Amino acid sequence: MTFIRRKRHLAVAAVLLATGVAACGDDEDSSGGSSGEAVTLAVNPWTGSAVNAYVAKAIIEAELDTAVEIIDIDENATWVGLDDGSIDAVLEVWPSGHAQDYETYITGKGTVVDLGLLGPAAKIGWYVPKFIVDAHPELATWEGFQNPELAKLFATAESGDLGQFTMGDPSYVTYDEQIIENLGLPLDYVVAGSEAALLTAIDQSVADQKPILMQFWKPHWKQLEVELVEVTLPEITPECEAALASQDGSYACDYPVDNLYKAANAGLEEKNADVFALLSKLTLTTEQQSEIAGYVDRDGMTAEAAAKKWVEENPDVWQAWLA
Repeated sequence: MTFIRRKRHLAVAAVLLATGVAACGDDEDSSGGSSGEAVTLAVNPWTGSAVNAYVAKAIIEAELDTAVEIIDIDENATWVGLDDGSIDAVLEVWPSGHAQDYETYITGKGTVVDLGLLGPAAKIGWYVPKFIVDAHPELATWEGFQNPELAKLFATAESGDLGQFTMGDPSYVTYDEQIIENLGLPLDYVVAGSEAALLTAIDQSVADQKPILMQFWKPHWKQLEVELVEVTLPEITPECEAALASQDGSYACDYPVDNLYKAANAGLEEKNADVFALLSKLTLTTEQQSEIAGYVDRDGMTAEAAAKKWVEENPDVWQAWLA
């Protein structure tokens, strides 16, 4: 989950005038593509979410002659938009944080539909740079952090006598505060403010050989550049599964593996069948998504430019989504 927020609200009316797109569903254009009603895709505050949406945008606008609006929004508010139709689709949902939303909007109300798997199997967890585990092997598991002296290796001016646990973006759905409290660990939960700040903290930690304990995840291109070790947390129990479902604050286990999926407003297929079909077929491998995300976070490209570059270079991948 990697993304620095940028405002990207597209003036759909201007695009329609400039391109001559008709907002009437199935008209054929001169290139053989179909002109359909404009659609809105959600981008949550991490790079994977952004590049998914912009890959879809590039293909939809070029091949289906349909305008796409991108909305930057946090992952909880996304479900409200999917429910009321102000958002047509989101292309990366981490199921461990949205079991209740799935039950409410997909299984229950039926206002949102599951568009199928995105492709990557993802995993959130606690991570430390490898040099820390090399020096203190006991910190490879959560039990090592029960020792106040070892936890204090991660202390900062902000955390005082406690070790600091660093979180990235405050809008992410996380259980780290619960895990810390329910396991009784001498750690202080601190929010860096953004994923960009978290990435900077990783680089600073490695450069200064200064310990950092943080929430991080796979897939992420940073894992290819910096050797990080995932701290072993307690195995997931039925009690923790129940805590995930009820959101009662008692969670005290590891994060589950997340098979990322896509979701859409239930009216999208009627609104624009071609877009619905393409989004249903859109899949990216972990390596493909990491490649595009690297263009953004490592190389400084915008998510839109990175997506266009990838689309131009990989027609053999996405043309199958149009079949």
